[in-house]
Amino acid sequence: MSQVRSRKAASTTSKAYLFACEGAIKAVGAKRVMFDTLEALFSGFSNSQILRAEFRRLFRWLKDRRLTAVVTAERGDGNLTRYGLEEYVSDCVILLDHRVKDQISERRLRIVKYRGTKHGADEYPFLIDDRGISILPLSALQLQHKVWNERVSSGIPDLDKMLEGKGYYRGTSILVTGTAGSGKTTVAAAYVDAACRRGERCLVIDFEESKDQVSRNMKSVGLDLNRWARKGLLAHEAWRPTQFGIEMHLLRIHKLIEKFKPQCVVIDPITNLMHGGGDREVNSMMMRLMDFLKNSGITALFVSLTDAGGKLEGTSVGISSLADIYCEISN
Repeated sequence: MSQVRSRKAASTTSKAYLFACEGAIKAVGAKRVMFDTLEALFSGFSNSQILRAEFRRLFRWLKDRRLTAVVTAERGDGNLTRYGLEEYVSDCVILLDHRVKDQISERRLRIVKYRGTKHGADEYPFLIDDRGISILPLSALQLQHKVWNERVSSGIPDLDKMLEGKGYYRGTSILVTGTAGSGKTTVAAAYVDAACRRGERCLVIDFEESKDQVSRNMKSVGLDLNRWARKGLLAHEAWRPTQFGIEMHLLRIHKLIEKFKPQCVVIDPITNLMHGGGDREVNSMMMRLMDFLKNSGITALFVSLTDAGGKLEGTSVGISSLADIYCEISN
């Protein structure tokens, strides 16, 4: 008898909220509806059969009216949702996860299911900022990049001579390694100066020194980077590697490239990224970044710090195997 009364109460409640929804939808001519969250509607029902019936009634009502609906639900204990039912009656289920690792916040998105489609099932990092939500797709890494025969100067005449007198191939990845004080940043700055002299836009991302500090230091070797920034050819961004998780660094770099549209990119030093992730994470991040840069036709120079023994500092990432050109500087 109590179960019958519960079903009658559920039916009355359903009719009430569906009537209210229909009135609001007609008032604005809505084609899309968002329910945030369904728990508020069904909090009074504990019977799983009644809940499932009500979820189906609601979703069928939406489909009959050709309405696209987005429904939010709270995470359950051992289930995707609190009731463990919404994911079964939904056509598409997207799982959002906010985790903290080593005191660094990361957001991940995963498409659990999407009926009738071939969708990516991996976890994708995403960022919420003043531009809304940005999702970073994982590259296919099919090694089908376009190849350029054009050469670009390294900015150092003697180094160009070592490279058949022509410099780097456009669209390649260059790795410059060396111990502290060996001149790695100077080599990178010479490349930036040469690129800007050609009228190319260059993006510098620094994980160790500020823009003003680098500009001041490079004046000692006759390189004035500030003039290129004033002309709009150079964008120099600097932040600490511990500011974000490793995937967020990659996403932020993607967004900077999308905004500035450079022909050349310099990252100094990539070894500092080890503070934001492990060997495997950094290797994966660098592989995807290099793949993205190659597909975009961007010539990239990466600076890496080595210890006195010549080993990548604190890591066995093996970044050198990903680079097209590997230059090692020694004191």
